[in-house]
Amino acid sequence: MTNAAGPLFFLFAGEPSGDLHGHHLMQALKEQSQKALFSGVGGPEMRNSGLKPVLKMEDFAVMGFTDVLISLPKLYKHFYHVREQILKQMPAAVILIDYPDFNLRLAKSLRKKGYGGKIIHYISPTVWAWRKSRIYTMEKTLDLLMTIYPFEKEHYHATRLNVKFIGNPLAEYLAKYAYNSSWKAMLNIPADAPLIALFPGSRHGEVLRNLPVQLKAAELLLKESPDRIFAVSASSAKEKVAILNALENSSLTLGKNLFLVPNQLTYELMRDSQTAIAKSGTVTLELALHHRPTVVIYSLTRLNHFIAKYILRLKLPHYCIVNILAGKEIFPELIEDGLSSDNVYKKLLTLDHAGPERDECLKNCREISKQLNIQNASQLAAKAVLELVPL
Repeated sequence: MTNAAGPLFFLFAGEPSGDLHGHHLMQALKEQSQKALFSGVGGPEMRNSGLKPVLKMEDFAVMGFTDVLISLPKLYKHFYHVREQILKQMPAAVILIDYPDFNLRLAKSLRKKGYGGKIIHYISPTVWAWRKSRIYTMEKTLDLLMTIYPFEKEHYHATRLNVKFIGNPLAEYLAKYAYNSSWKAMLNIPADAPLIALFPGSRHGEVLRNLPVQLKAAELLLKESPDRIFAVSASSAKEKVAILNALENSSLTLGKNLFLVPNQLTYELMRDSQTAIAKSGTVTLELALHHRPTVVIYSLTRLNHFIAKYILRLKLPHYCIVNILAGKEIFPELIEDGLSSDNVYKKLLTLDHAGPERDECLKNCREISKQLNIQNASQLAAKAVLELVPL
């Protein structure tokens, strides 16, 4: 819907990273079209930017095959509510941010129900990894696909789909980020001790599966290098509880050689750490852009492992996005197979101390930074959207 009040955009973000991208896209749209109006589904960032919510992002917070199966009844209910709101509001454009399984089904359903506005998907599904058949659904339903990795566009070359690489918004966020120089003093972290960052994940189940392995690897490194201290990224109060429970079985001491770092200081932790152990995901790219050598891990539930191996038949040369971008292993990966505290420790040791392995890793991180050096991704995304929508 476009009227005298301005074009209405319906945005959908089902997870925190999408909320962040949506927030910046909304800001850029408002700069380029001051009359733009927003409704949809988003988190606190998007709501604070003026999104009129029909549901909250927090209502869609599931991860992994197991969580999705458990949450199916709730997700179906939300799906139909979101669809009906779009058909009722008839926005000029629907902007679907990541969250591909839900969003691609929503796009297809909207077309079947006669929605004639523009449908835009921001951040390509991983068709280069699995379920390439989604490409043809996207070709039939989307007016625009905006990709954030330079290699993605080639996977759509045989289709009529309008695909634009707009750059990775993380590079933009980092370029604009104002680091807090006194963050260590705020948390009573020793200023000069070598700091190892631990990123177990942003969800309760991830913390429970990944952190014990990380803590045991940290204990092994501490025996070899007693001057090291460790900091765990705690994304929320719920995850903080899971972290404290895991520490009950660890010899590390809170406030002495291990510290908790709140989510709002994540980039400070990345910048000022020496090395890191991180669960596979966007966090690994953020660490690479901070030039922090990292061991990448991910522990799956038994059901998720079975589905990934035997049903989806995932078999990629690399699973970490940093290694996929480079086409080689920059960050050592221990994704289920070979994942043990001893193996994590051995990989970490080669990166933590000065030497050829660490130097090569740092060199490759700098190459990744050059590869993604587009610092106005949100502005480019907004421009691409407005080219489709009459003002």
